[in-house]
Amino acid sequence: MAHIIKSRMFTIATLAMALVFWFFDAVIHHFVYGEPEFEYIPSDLNELWMRTVIVIMILLFGMFADYFTNKIMFKEKQLEVAHVYSAMLQANQHILSNIINQMELFKLEAKKSTDFDRDVIELYDNTIKEASDLVDTLARLRHLSGDMGEMTEKKTKD
Repeated sequence: MAHIIKSRMFTIATLAMALVFWFFDAVIHHFVYGEPEFEYIPSDLNELWMRTVIVIMILLFGMFADYFTNKIMFKEKQLEVAHVYSAMLQANQHILSNIINQMELFKLEAKKSTDFDRDVIELYDNTIKEASDLVDTLARLRHLSGDMGEMTEKKTKD
């Protein structure tokens, strides 16, 4: 309920303004123009038509204000989500780069040892290369589809 009220704030405010306008217009016609009876709904069709048009215009203003305000707020939320996504992507890239660097250090230490199997070091090199390539792909990531394997990279100029 609170969300509905918040999202329709201008419409509710203009509805109140329209009712106040209608009442004050009736008061003005009774006291200023000297109409014999106080009429909330005027018997003169021209007066009724004019009040109705003004009230509709006031309400339409509120509805348009709500529509565009909600649209702007939605875009701002989308932008905030995009910023969070970008920051998270950069943090992940940084963490993965640090892990790859630590793996490189481990590889250098393993090469110093004569007891370490060279085939394992070669497999380890391939794993590091593959991880580095994936981190580079992650750095260029711009869109993630429903299938996590499909990534659209940003086009870079060579």
